[in-house]
Amino acid sequence: MSNDVRTPVVPLSAPTEPEPRWWAAPLTGTVLAPALAVAVSSMENAFADRAFLLTGGLLISYALVLPSWFLARTHARSRRRNGLVLAGCMAAAFFPAVVSTLGWTLFLVMLFTGHIDG
Repeated sequence: MSNDVRTPVVPLSAPTEPEPRWWAAPLTGTVLAPALAVAVSSMENAFADRAFLLTGGLLISYALVLPSWFLARTHARSRRRNGLVLAGCMAAAFFPAVVSTLGWTLFLVMLFTGHIDG
């Protein structure tokens, strides 16, 4: 028998109760990400000239949205789920602009340093 009167320390943990509408964010990302990728690619006329912009935007956005379907369906994981969906939608919307900007920057740097002939 012990004379220890301390109460046991219970670690603070997030509630493990299931979230009833866990599927709303992943479903929104699954529908919105390809719509954004197609809209942004069509604004830049990338369907015929640069189809890799549409394909890359779709693949990267789905690579970010897909794990949100498999996270634990609790309130503790809803922030991570929402973050993944937001990152996927932003990747779909900004991927063509980022790739085009990097391509033009690389072209200008190589042109001005004499590595290619203009």
